[in-house]
Amino acid sequence: MGLKWKIILLSTVLIFLSSLACAAPQDDLAAALKNGTPDMDVITGFEYKHRDDSTSPGQQFSVRTRVGYRSAEFMHTSAYVQLHNVSNVMEEYRFMHDGKVRGDLDRDIIADPDGSRFQKAYLDFSFIPDTVVRVGRQEIVLDDARLIGNIDWRLNGQSFDAVSVTHTAIADLKLYAAYVQQVNTILLDDLDLDGMWLFNAGYSGIKNHHLSVYTYLLDTESELDSARDSATYGFRFHGKTAPFNYYLDYSHQSDFADGENHDADMLNLYLAGDLGTFTLGGGYSYISGQDGTDRPFDTLFSTAHKFNGFADQFLGTNGGGLAPGLQDYYLQASTGILGAKLVIAYHYFNTAEDDGFDGTYGDEFDALVVKPVAENLNLIVKYANFMQDDSTASGNPTRDTEILSARLRYKF
Repeated sequence: MGLKWKIILLSTVLIFLSSLACAAPQDDLAAALKNGTPDMDVITGFEYKHRDDSTSPGQQFSVRTRVGYRSAEFMHTSAYVQLHNVSNVMEEYRFMHDGKVRGDLDRDIIADPDGSRFQKAYLDFSFIPDTVVRVGRQEIVLDDARLIGNIDWRLNGQSFDAVSVTHTAIADLKLYAAYVQQVNTILLDDLDLDGMWLFNAGYSGIKNHHLSVYTYLLDTESELDSARDSATYGFRFHGKTAPFNYYLDYSHQSDFADGENHDADMLNLYLAGDLGTFTLGGGYSYISGQDGTDRPFDTLFSTAHKFNGFADQFLGTNGGGLAPGLQDYYLQASTGILGAKLVIAYHYFNTAEDDGFDGTYGDEFDALVVKPVAENLNLIVKYANFMQDDSTASGNPTRDTEILSARLRYKF
């Protein structure tokens, strides 16, 4: 934990203790703690991953447990703590931790090391009307998580040590701002930052539509010109006009703090229509790559698994590591069948730039089934099959990959 975060946390605790000392007699801290709300989130899951390289398939059987407790409000203040544990019963895979490759080195990568931590631990202050100030370890999901998310599909997930402010006094307008000092990653690593500033304004005054504009400023601890530091500006517009639903978002990235040569773009388009019991849609995603001295677009701390195929071939966009860039053309269909939700998708992936590799990455077929089994209990099955374009194998960073995941999730 960095010095800045320690100062912020200490200041918060002192303020909280001071408010307790000044509490009126009728305020009952013990009652606030006793009358809180517990929650639990348990996932039992199996994952199989086979990447066409020199390694053997990775296999994992795990249990993820999260137990949380939110206090009742006391003097406009409430607290929330969530304990997190991943226990791997079967651990036939390798993973990265502390910058080193660990686990079974002869197996494919599955990014779910076992371990425990505080996933969330924060105080909420609501002294100001229509405003919540949150201080501590928290999950942050902005818009569709394309740039900032909690990566909930991976068992360890992602959280942030931050101070955030949410303001909703103006009708149909939600203002959000945050300062992040540390990122707690899916590999149970801690990434210290000089600071990341998040600003997001969302407007929902148009019926069945939502518009958000945002600015995200990232300042890492590196002082080199090659630092990841960047400024990201953009907007997202999504909505529904029967029988269609759609979205459009655009982001531009430029230099900030010590980072240089950031001049990159991202564009996402999607249109779908309801056809009776089916929904059929298509979309296009563009993420610019290395263009001369201009660096690839960095999707920051996104839930990248949600986008560009379940086979996770392009997670390198988080960190700006996909030099050829990406164009993703896809079709998606969903329906209900036997009480379950079924989604199937097809992706065709091409490069966006010609630095180092110019051509087609390949295509992918995805399927998702979500089936309620009992109250608060869901079965989730995902399948992904990425097929590399053999004609452009030279320099292609992708490989034939097949992934099957099955999870039972109990949550209350």
